[in-house]
Amino acid sequence: MKCIVFGLGNFGLALSQRLTKRGNEVLGVDSDISKINLYKESITNTVALDVKNAQALQTLPLLDVDVVFVVFGKDFGTSLFVIALLKQFGVKRIVARSISPVHKVILTSMGITEIVNPEWEYADFFATKVELGTTIDSYVVDDDHLIIEWEVHSTFVGRKLEDANFEEEFGLKLVALKRYDAKAGKTLVMDNPPADLVFTTKDVFVLFGQPKNFRKLGIQIA
Repeated sequence: MKCIVFGLGNFGLALSQRLTKRGNEVLGVDSDISKINLYKESITNTVALDVKNAQALQTLPLLDVDVVFVVFGKDFGTSLFVIALLKQFGVKRIVARSISPVHKVILTSMGITEIVNPEWEYADFFATKVELGTTIDSYVVDDDHLIIEWEVHSTFVGRKLEDANFEEEFGLKLVALKRYDAKAGKTLVMDNPPADLVFTTKDVFVLFGQPKNFRKLGIQIA
């Protein structure tokens, strides 16, 4: 995937480095030359330019990439200005970072459908992680639903799947179970585990449901 990341603050930098590490072609853009010099070795390509200069922006391969990220962390005005120019230039896919509820409303009114707020999203994940104690990873489906990978709690070890009652007791659906197979030397994913499956230490549940129901599970095992 080819992409451009505007704004190499904490989030923009982490995003650029992660995308680069995964084999994507990334162009990191920031007006601060010191950031460009500091991080140029960890991002595919970097460039310093005045992001508020329309002519400067047009020198970038905006129409040749798959996605453009606009993720400035503090400057509300710069974010909106750059996005307005990108839309004017015909950029097809823009992912924008919102830094406040008002910012999100404006982005939505501009026709931006992919909006991220890393602070809120991580806060939700971290809060759930603390409540459940052994959360490995999570994915936000929408405002009311999550998918969470959860390492089995000791209260479930030795119990059968049919006795766990995730849906009846907690309103959560077990969509898969991950278990390390020593013979195969890798973790196997069971997307339809049998009802008589006995949970073992280090099993990982992949659960789907509402945040309130995950909290209910957390309270139950606390």
